[in-house]
Amino acid sequence: MITNMIGKGKTAAPGMTEEKQRMPIEQQLMEYARSIREEGLRGETKEAYAARVYAKARSGQKLTADEMSFLARTNPELYQKVLRAQRIRKEMESRLKSCRSKQEAQEVFSAFVGSISEKDPDRDMIIQALNQAFREFQESGEYQRLPETEEEAKEKMPLEFVRNGNGYQEAYIAEGAEESFEADA
Repeated sequence: MITNMIGKGKTAAPGMTEEKQRMPIEQQLMEYARSIREEGLRGETKEAYAARVYAKARSGQKLTADEMSFLARTNPELYQKVLRAQRIRKEMESRLKSCRSKQEAQEVFSAFVGSISEKDPDRDMIIQALNQAFREFQESGEYQRLPETEEEAKEKMPLEFVRNGNGYQEAYIAEGAEESFEADA
């Protein structure tokens, strides 16, 4: 491999760090081609793209795979913070999907927000991510179908029909409910 080493008395290209000057030329060309391709695809400069991705990350929005890759390359510390915020967000989204009432969904959201320490340096980013996830959940049809309270949820609990090993059909009122009955007996 040919390396681009600066000899004595030669000047470096503008904007090239000493580290980049010691990279193999092939790697420099590939890096340059990737940056040109990224700028061409986005129609914006690398600096503008970076500012947009950083702002999006700090506001708690979901990042695309390309944006996460860019963040991992350019700002590993922020990348780790975003990963943590996204993990907490996914955990809350998962818990929200199992809620049986709007009241329970609000309690889950409040518990997640309350679990973030006041001293956590990433608190604002995490809370932004949780707020956005909860807002998206509230706008979903899944949330709209939920009853308002736990009491209404228990009243409207659908029956679940299952065939047991003997060919009998069993219906269950709710998970953990003590009542069940067998039909076709």
